[in-house]
Amino acid sequence: MRKSSSDNIYETIKNDLLVGNIDFGDKIVEIDYANKLNVSRTPLREAIKKLEIEGIIERLPNGRLRVMEITPQKIDEIFEIRICLEGILFDSIIKNKNEIERIYQNLVLTKYLIDTENWSEVRRLFLEYNSLVYSASSLEYAVKILRHYDFIISALKRKSLKNENRILKAYNEHLEIINLLKEDELEKAKEANRIHLLNAKEGVKNAIK
Repeated sequence: MRKSSSDNIYETIKNDLLVGNIDFGDKIVEIDYANKLNVSRTPLREAIKKLEIEGIIERLPNGRLRVMEITPQKIDEIFEIRICLEGILFDSIIKNKNEIERIYQNLVLTKYLIDTENWSEVRRLFLEYNSLVYSASSLEYAVKILRHYDFIISALKRKSLKNENRILKAYNEHLEIINLLKEDELEKAKEANRIHLLNAKEGVKNAIK
């Protein structure tokens, strides 16, 4: 299905946040974005309204717009949601051995890229890892919620994944989780994932200080 103009604008704004062209807490000025994207105000406002509904853009009492602010409390809440919902996902994923193997192959390629120090591709595969984990599940609504928060976390991790030591640690954590799923060690995999997400949370908090 062909995307509308507002859909393209919506994705452009989200991508700007993902790659760092804009940051959390930045003001969004409609006329500036309309000029930058060479679009009319109507589809731009439709895109912004969608982002407001998702909580990514906030409208202040004075009517001005900004990208959502990130606080340590919000980070805590987002990661608590992920810990709970990903635990539920693992109940579904462990039954899908073919998809677990796909995730494992992502990690095989990640290790090769780490060894060759191709860090930009390593970071790309890290973002792909979560998408593969979610796709391996048969749970529709949990995945929709997780994909929304995963976007926010991916934008935050842009800073924490600049640290190559954190990348290596996270890779080893991913590998442990997937190996446990391959071995049908469901509860151990959930616990390993919980520890991984707590470590990721601290990495994100340290990166935004």
